[in-house]
Amino acid sequence: YRCSEVLKPYLLRYLQDACASSGVHFQGIAKACEQNLRKTFQYGGRNKHPNSMELKAMMAGRSSKRQLFLLPGGIERHLKIKTCSVALDAIEELCYEMGLNRQEAMDEYAIFVVTHRVSSSFSRCQN
Repeated sequence: YRCSEVLKPYLLRYLQDACASSGVHFQGIAKACEQNLRKTFQYGGRNKHPNSMELKAMMAGRSSKRQLFLLPGGIERHLKIKTCSVALDAIEELCYEMGLNRQEAMDEYAIFVVTHRVSSSFSRCQN
């Protein structure tokens, strides 16, 4: 469900105030919520609801996982992927590690998804 344009600034301000309040028990959760909300406003919400495994992990306090990325030359790299991560985040992190800091250089990269099911599929993630 989309957040109304009327509610959006109040919701962001509330979360920012909660993040800035030192000593508040839910300060860390408020910061995570603010970051997730900003990503949602920027890129749109999720297309699919979290599966049962992801819900169990969230309930246990885990909001990220290590995802394997295969780079050219057989190089394996694990990145920390959060529930609000988008493909562009992974591309930027990998490019920074390779020393590519210019946006033009980052625009040359894409992520292909490889699955190990009966029929393998490859899809290009657009940013």
